[in-house]
Amino acid sequence: MNKVVRAGLAAAFTCSFLSSAFAAKSDVDKAVLTKYANANSFNGSQDVWGPLNCHDPKIFQDDDGTYYVYSTDAAIGGAGQKGLQIRKSTDLVHWESLSKSAIQRKWDKDWLKWVHFNMAQASTWAPTVIKQNGLYYLIHGIITDSRAPGNPDAAIALTISSSPTGPFWPAAQAASKDPKIAEILKKLGVSYKQSNLVRYTWYDRSWDDDDPSIANQYCNNLANYDTHTGSEADTAGGWSYGFGGIDPEFVTDVATGKNVEYQIKGRKCWGLTYGSWKGGIALMYVDSVSLKPVNPADGTEIDAPADTVPGAFGTAIAGGFGAAYEGAQVIYNSENGYYYCFVSMGNLDWDYRVGVGRSKNVTGPYLDGSGKNMYLDAMTASNFHEIGSKIIGGHVLDKGFSFRCQGGQSILRSNDGKILFACHARTNFLPGYYFFLQVHQLFFTDDGWPVLNQNEYYEDKNFTEKLEAIKASDIAGNYDAILTVRGVDVADYKPFGQADPVSVVTADGIPTESKQISLSADGKVSGSYSGTWKLESDGYTFSVSLDGVGNFRGYVLNAVDWAKKKGKNRRTITFTAFDGEKTGEYFWGNKREK
Repeated sequence: MNKVVRAGLAAAFTCSFLSSAFAAKSDVDKAVLTKYANANSFNGSQDVWGPLNCHDPKIFQDDDGTYYVYSTDAAIGGAGQKGLQIRKSTDLVHWESLSKSAIQRKWDKDWLKWVHFNMAQASTWAPTVIKQNGLYYLIHGIITDSRAPGNPDAAIALTISSSPTGPFWPAAQAASKDPKIAEILKKLGVSYKQSNLVRYTWYDRSWDDDDPSIANQYCNNLANYDTHTGSEADTAGGWSYGFGGIDPEFVTDVATGKNVEYQIKGRKCWGLTYGSWKGGIALMYVDSVSLKPVNPADGTEIDAPADTVPGAFGTAIAGGFGAAYEGAQVIYNSENGYYYCFVSMGNLDWDYRVGVGRSKNVTGPYLDGSGKNMYLDAMTASNFHEIGSKIIGGHVLDKGFSFRCQGGQSILRSNDGKILFACHARTNFLPGYYFFLQVHQLFFTDDGWPVLNQNEYYEDKNFTEKLEAIKASDIAGNYDAILTVRGVDVADYKPFGQADPVSVVTADGIPTESKQISLSADGKVSGSYSGTWKLESDGYTFSVSLDGVGNFRGYVLNAVDWAKKKGKNRRTITFTAFDGEKTGEYFWGNKREK
C-alpha cells in the first residue's frame, strides 16, 4: 500500500473517531485512536509496534503484576527481530513492544539439525511461558519448510531464562550461559542433554539417525499414539504422520491460576498440549520440575525428544484427519469440574476463528454446546467448521469496524482473579497483513460454559470492567446483537485490501452482521428476534430466550466498544450469553446510543 493511500486511510479513521464529542479528552478514545486509526505508523522498528504485528499471543503475568505477551515471529515488511517478540503492559490496554525478542537467535544445535541447519528459513512459533523455582521457562515451536515447500520439519523446544524478557537460552545451554540459572538448576538436581521436547516431520522418519526403527514405528503404527483406528489412518493419507510440532500449552486451572497436577506412575507431572492439522491435537506429560517428557508406560523421565519413545508424544484429543485445528489450549475449572478445549480453526488469512468444547476428563471427549464431538464425530477436512462452539469469530456491529480471523488464543487467570482471553485479529478496514493483539475478559455461566465480553478489555482511572449490579431499567433499550452461525458452505469473498476474491467458509470468513433488537423494561425481546429476557437478583446474571432459536445464559456488564466509528460515548452495556441446551451458539450484543 503506497504512502498516499496509507495517509488517506489514517486521515479517514482519525476523522471518524474524532467525530466523538469528547474524543480529545476521553482516555478510551485515545487508546482506540492509537491502536487502530494510526496503525500505519507502526510499520517501523519492533519497539514501536505496540499491539500491532502480534500473532499467537501467549499472555503471562509476573509476580509484580506486569503482563507480558510473547508471540510468533511476525512483521510488516520484515522489520521485526526473529525469536518471539515480547510486549508488556500494566493495564492490558496500552502495550509496549520491546526492541529485543525472547530468544534473540540463541539457537540450539539440536534444533538446527532437525531443520537441516536451515537457519535462514527457520522461525519460532506460538510460545508458552511459566515461572517456577525462580526461573522462567518458555516452550516454543521451531519450524521450516526446508525439505520441500509446504512440507515442514518442526520441533517443540524448551528454553530457560532468569528474566521475563530473556534472553531465553536452550535448556541444554542455559546453565552455562547464566550463573543464576546454573545455581537454581543445581539445587533442583536438573540437567539437560538436549533441548527438544518433541519433533515432527511430514515425511517418513526412517532418515532420523537417533533410532530408525523407532522413527518408522512412529510413522506407521498410528495406534501407538492415536485412538483412531488403523483403517481410518489408511484413508487419511499424509495426515496420519503425527502431530504437528507447534502450539505447546500447559493445562491450567483457571479457578486457581495453577497448572493441573497429574500423577504418572508416581511422578508429579504437568499436562502439555500441542499439535495441528496433521494428526490433531495431542496431550502429553512432562515432569513438573524439569519439564522433560515423561514415559506414560513407567513414569520415567525422558532426556530426549518424546517422539523417540512410543506413546510418550501424546494422545489425540481433538481434530486430526485434515481438520484445520491448531493453537489449542485446554483449561480446567476446578469450581465446576470441567475441562475446556479451545482450538483455533480455519484458514489463518480468511476464515480463522476459535471453537470450544468441554469434558469431565482431560483426554475428552470434548463436546461443544450442540453435543458434537471435537474428535470422533467423523472429523474431516471439510466439516470441522461446524464443530466447536464459536466463542469468537468474524463480526461487525451496525456502523462499526469489522474484525475477522480471531485466533491463536491464550487464557490466563490474573493475579487479581480475572480470567483473560488474548488472541490476534485481522480487520476488514485495514489490509490483511495488519494483525493486532486483542484481550477480552472470560466468564463462566452458571451452567458451566465460557462466555467472552466480545468488546476488548478496558480500564482507566474512572472505569474497571467487572461483573457488578446494573439496574434493569438501565439495561432496557435497543441493541446491536449477533447470533453466531456455524456451517461449511463456501463462497467467494473479497476482504478489505484483497485485490481478488478468495474462497472462504461463509460462516467464518464473512463477518456475521448484527441485527437490531429491543429489550423492554417488562422483559420482552422484540425486533429481529422475539422472546423474553431476565435479570437475576445479583444484577448481572442474564438470560434470554429467543422464540424458535434457543435459551441463552450469561451476563450483562458495562463495557467499552472499541469497534465504534461514531457517537458521543464508547461506553456501553453489553450482554454475552450461550445456549448449551440445544444450538451450542453464542448470542451477544451492545446497547445502542439513544
